[in-house]
Amino acid sequence: MSAPVRNPVGLRERLARLQGSTVDLDLAPFDARLAAITAAGAELAALDEGALRERAQALAREARAGGEPDALAGPAFALVREAARRALGLLAFDEQIVAGLGLLGRSVVEMQTGEGKTLAAVFPAVALALGGRGVHVLTFNDYLARRDAEWMGPVYRLLGLGVGWIQGGSTPGERRAAYACDVTYVTAKEAGFDFLRDGLVLTPGELVQRPFHAALVDEADSLLVDEARVPLVIAGSVEGRASSAERLAALVAGLAPGADVVTDEYGRNVELTEAGLARVEAELGRGPLHDEGNYALLTELNCALHAQVLLRRDVDYIVRGGAIEIVDELTGRVVEGRHWPDGLQAALEAKEGLARRPDGRILGQVTLQHFLGLYPRLSGMTGTARDAAQELHEMYGLRVLVVPTHRPPARQDREDLLFTHRAAKERAVVEEVRRAHAQGRPVLVGTLTVAESDRLFARLREAGVPCALLNARDDAHEAEVVAAAGTAAAVTISTNMAGRGTDIRLGGADESGRAGVVAAGGLYVIGTNRHPSRRVDLQLRGRAGRQGDPGETRLFVGLDDELLERYGLRALLPPGLRPEEQDGPLQGALVEREVARAQRIVEGQDFEIRRTLWRYASAVEDQRRAVHERRVALLHGREEAAFWDREGPEWQALAARFGAVALLETERRAALHLIDEAWRDHLAALADLREGIHLVRLGGDDPLSRFKVAAGQSFAGMEQALEEGMQDLLARLAARGDLALDALGLRGPSATWTYLVNDDPFRDQLVAQLTGLGRPTLAMAAAVFVPPLLILLGLADRWRRRKRA
Repeated sequence: MSAPVRNPVGLRERLARLQGSTVDLDLAPFDARLAAITAAGAELAALDEGALRERAQALAREARAGGEPDALAGPAFALVREAARRALGLLAFDEQIVAGLGLLGRSVVEMQTGEGKTLAAVFPAVALALGGRGVHVLTFNDYLARRDAEWMGPVYRLLGLGVGWIQGGSTPGERRAAYACDVTYVTAKEAGFDFLRDGLVLTPGELVQRPFHAALVDEADSLLVDEARVPLVIAGSVEGRASSAERLAALVAGLAPGADVVTDEYGRNVELTEAGLARVEAELGRGPLHDEGNYALLTELNCALHAQVLLRRDVDYIVRGGAIEIVDELTGRVVEGRHWPDGLQAALEAKEGLARRPDGRILGQVTLQHFLGLYPRLSGMTGTARDAAQELHEMYGLRVLVVPTHRPPARQDREDLLFTHRAAKERAVVEEVRRAHAQGRPVLVGTLTVAESDRLFARLREAGVPCALLNARDDAHEAEVVAAAGTAAAVTISTNMAGRGTDIRLGGADESGRAGVVAAGGLYVIGTNRHPSRRVDLQLRGRAGRQGDPGETRLFVGLDDELLERYGLRALLPPGLRPEEQDGPLQGALVEREVARAQRIVEGQDFEIRRTLWRYASAVEDQRRAVHERRVALLHGREEAAFWDREGPEWQALAARFGAVALLETERRAALHLIDEAWRDHLAALADLREGIHLVRLGGDDPLSRFKVAAGQSFAGMEQALEEGMQDLLARLAARGDLALDALGLRGPSATWTYLVNDDPFRDQLVAQLTGLGRPTLAMAAAVFVPPLLILLGLADRWRRRKRA
């Protein structure tokens, strides 16, 4: 009998548990179920495939009769273990079984890189899918969705379960078929976009998704924490609006840093100085920018400033194929289908001299956090969960379960090397890579930005070190570059693309050269920065030392790195620890402790940002759910529209001519259209409101409280707008003498598209523009004029959009 699965627990962990830690290290509660699963293996091994499938079908009948997945976990897990052995030749480790039990128990399971999370997820997926309600395995990207579904598919099929996957280019029919399967592999964003599209259909047959049941989230800390605030948006085409983006881009490009524009200590806000404001007002010739008539121009100006000063090419975005493509700071990958809010996107396109993308009107949106909250059962897995445990528990009620490695780890994580400046650091990196390359070791160098990866690649080539480059510009070759990254003497320069969702095998993809690489010491991972999130550093380190392999990691950090410079944290170092420039690394643990403290401060700031955005989004989420539930009830005929007076002369006349059934269907479709329109107008009003709600702080009010009140008032007006719109529509149909809704303008947009908003709370710098230090008069004017103006603009916009021709 194998030894029980256990975590090492020291005094520090025991104290944390007494203090209410949300991290679970005690695995003893799983012992009995693990033993039962193991004991059942011998019996199942003697069965043929038909008998094995019959066992699974018997469990499915029990589950559909009301059996709980937790109660069926033992026999279900035993079946999966045997099916994986037969179909894939993989015998699941005890650690993978424990991880599966943790996932079934609504935890975020922490498993290190290479420990088999893909197979571990199959165990709870089968147990949850037996009831016939569908399970979504939410993967990190499209490639993994297809790979994992195809790889694990034989296990599901052997047990009589269907498996499907969805890609970004999947058709509605392909999506509908995939969601109808027992288990569906799909990225969270694709599932979210399908949810938004389903929210616009007019007949049940157009739906692609079933009601949600359970989701297992891969790379859970990334999706549940880092990406949680990202709004998923579906937009529809509208007529192009006049824009001053090109003119403003040229204007702000000529402003002098320091004299005309300044940024804050964190590099997040940009604002005009008094001199800069005067210069801009003179060149625009529109009078004071805070005048009510200049609100739209002022917003465009802020977008132009943000695009020119704060958004950096080859850091925040790249230009490829005549378009702006956003680079995710946490992964280094281009994020497909993401762009900034319309005004900022237009400003950036003007800055780069690109053709402007078409305008769109938001038809619906939901944050990833609230979308994932729609699943009655939610759990996840990742290699870096402990550092996010507090947030995972606060936002989702999920605890972190730590599962140890199957084999003792052999990776060596070296202490950081600290340098006074970038040039010295990069020289040291080049020398270290050259040394390891000469020893025949594969080396992975992880950089923060595209520009940095390009620079190091060039320096290594100049030093005579052959290397491969992987960054957002050349992401099409990611798979082949990663496959070769573990071969002897290979050198790979990469952004964070190699940090998540990649498995670097020693000796190459087929591990043919494994013995030589192991003898040389395994993969050597070098990081050229500390990242704003320690979890990103841990993910990079985790590329080495998989499943007990040898490996080594080290971070090279400069005191002028992004982490210290952008957030103004270099000042944390005592003056005596800010040395003059030198070529060699700094000595002393105190400096390293201060750098680590800087990282913790940034993580705390980001946590507060996410918490604040969650509060704003939550203020609208209850409204969205109420509208969605009403719409679904109308769509499926569970609720009548009941807007039109059945005894009124207009209704009676139309019913006599076309029949009551046809008229009721017309009323239902009209109600769906007008609900969608009222919700769109509400979202537009809230977007306008949120852009300037922070200004109420100048008058001593709490912005969030004011936002909630205004959002409630706007939402309350939706019902009246809907009632008035429906009555007006009935009168117009009666006047026309037909039921043609299209002829009255009730039609959907000619085209729709989906995207993710890069929702930075500092993206629109209206507050900073109006309330910068040293401009109290301007700030007071802003406090007087802007909040009422925003509300009036939102209400006027809603009225204008509602009005019929």
